[in-house]
Amino acid sequence: MKTQVTYKGTDATTDLEARLKVLQAKVDETAPDARFAKYVVEEAPQAHAVGVVVTLPGGDTWVRHAEGPDWERAFLEIERRLDRLAESD
Repeated sequence: MKTQVTYKGTDATTDLEARLKVLQAKVDETAPDARFAKYVVEEAPQAHAVGVVVTLPGGDTWVRHAEGPDWERAFLEIERRLDRLAESD
């Protein structure tokens, strides 16, 4: 699957890259036939946010976004949302 990562308001630190690898593995597991995934990692004054857009065969698209007061909570929430998505399929 092709991927693209965008960082806004922050740099690609070792910690963020490690968290992103875990998230990418979860997306691969949840949608093994996906064609493309775009990840956005953003740090704003009020919150830390993580978003993912996944393009599936046939043109269907998933869009998920989560935020929290820190990276741990933001990544935990996006992973929970992906778990719910997998359960609904």
